[in-house]
Amino acid sequence: MIRRARYILAAAGTAAVLAGGMTLAGAGAASAQPLPNCLTTGSHCFTSVAAPGSLFQNGGVAGYYGADDSHTHYRWVQTVVNASPELVDLNGPLGSELYPATTGVELCDPNNGVAIKLSLGFVNGAYRVAYIVGKFPTNPFNPNSQPDPCIQSNFQTSGSIFRFGTLLGFFPISAGDQVFLSISYTNPNGRHHQLLFNACDANTGACRQATINSRTLSLFEFGIGTFTPANVLTGGAVNFFQHFSSSYIACYSCNAPVHISTVQSVGPFGNGGLWESQFANSSSQVVMSPNDTLGQPTGGSFSMYNGSTSI
Repeated sequence: MIRRARYILAAAGTAAVLAGGMTLAGAGAASAQPLPNCLTTGSHCFTSVAAPGSLFQNGGVAGYYGADDSHTHYRWVQTVVNASPELVDLNGPLGSELYPATTGVELCDPNNGVAIKLSLGFVNGAYRVAYIVGKFPTNPFNPNSQPDPCIQSNFQTSGSIFRFGTLLGFFPISAGDQVFLSISYTNPNGRHHQLLFNACDANTGACRQATINSRTLSLFEFGIGTFTPANVLTGGAVNFFQHFSSSYIACYSCNAPVHISTVQSVGPFGNGGLWESQFANSSSQVVMSPNDTLGQPTGGSFSMYNGSTSI
């Protein structure tokens, strides 16, 4: 069934407007904390570094993620991305087809490696949107990786983003189109949980949904960003790659959906909070990063930058 993108985007926008300016309920101090910063202070910044070895076993992720604060359970994440021409050839003519870069959203549990992902990529000559649910262990080829699916296994696994299903795979997505992506974790009938994946091409009006039944999950983290499974970029992260807008989340303790820049640490030890993630190649050059752009131009927006392709 095709539904007009404007209805879903309008519904999400209404919630966002109502929530604008709110802090994450029950998950922050009275005064707002500074946004994550990788370029100058290194505050709330995580850098994943590709290990030496095979180029296509040492990928990384860049973006923003809400870290586990031992309190907040997330139930919804959304963003709007562009079908960027850079997705076509990010990892070189060979790398893009065999190891496609992807960009999107996820919810996860870092305690057991379970992650739910929805992403846009360029595969087999076309832009496609796909979802996947699974358990994502630490990368055995990278000793620097951490057992945290939201910052180590974003939007990709086993060399394919289409292991379980595609949403807009049968409708053309053109370069430059805006694509809305969202994941919801719901309990519609009070007994069984469901995962709802939603993707819309705002330029054509085509929308697709997929719903799968789920066991009870504890989704302590979310992530929004870009994953590249290959280590073929040279520093620094200076080339514009992707823009993210309308990046919102919702949790069980939230009064309403809020944009991601309102996520704050909790507790006396400053647990969790919002983190910025960047990727460095095996030469320790940062090759993919948001470059501290969260909040430009609004709290739910940021950009992504990458280095030059080396092959």
